[in-house]
Amino acid sequence: MNLRKSLIVLLSLLVWTLPETHATGKKILYIGDSVTDGNWGKVSGGPNRSLTDMNHIFGHGYMFICAARYMADYPEEDYRFYNRGISGNRVADLKARWQQDALEIDPDILSVLVGVNDLLDVYNKTDGPQEVDTARFEADYRDILDRSRAQNPEVRIILAEPFILPVGMWQEHYTHWRAQCDRLGAVVKKLAKEYDAVFLPYQGLFDKLAHDARTPKLSYWMWDGTHPTAAGHEKMAELWMQRVGSKL
Repeated sequence: MNLRKSLIVLLSLLVWTLPETHATGKKILYIGDSVTDGNWGKVSGGPNRSLTDMNHIFGHGYMFICAARYMADYPEEDYRFYNRGISGNRVADLKARWQQDALEIDPDILSVLVGVNDLLDVYNKTDGPQEVDTARFEADYRDILDRSRAQNPEVRIILAEPFILPVGMWQEHYTHWRAQCDRLGAVVKKLAKEYDAVFLPYQGLFDKLAHDARTPKLSYWMWDGTHPTAAGHEKMAELWMQRVGSKL
């Protein structure tokens, strides 16, 4: 009897610690940089990420808000959400890990937000303001989209516009850096049209919020000009759900 009880307890623990793939509904993958990352599942003091800790597995950004809303509103759909944002990633970094973090998941819905670290690469050059390499950015972006479409021609794609605001590091020479960010955004918008994807105009969203008479200061929405605050993430999630749909 004790052995039987022990087995029951063990099986119960296994059920409750199954990874995020235990569900059976549509798979929705969010992938990109730190804005998507949201510190998801990160173990204190190290880079390891948990795929079983359902208290932290979605991070604390717009992706978490979207996942929480859809899962709460449609439990019968048993949606499977995945966060594969990694802080500091450029589109080339996504390309390097696409097999493991995108193709092996094989999502039904693929949401990509990347670009600000491609801009930061240029910003960090020591010989003054430089131009972004939009040709390379587009080529790498096309590569990951082509690979996903080749694997699943029916995959639904959502492409998000990169964004900055004149806060923190971007205040100096903001006109130049904003023009470079807009060039990357134009590539994303073009690709969204070509790949029949949903385009999320996040730069436009934050521009509108910046000019809202109720906004006390720009850092209310984006605390360092790159990373949204909790309020900014909520607005991002609202736009994502508005453009993608109330039900997936």
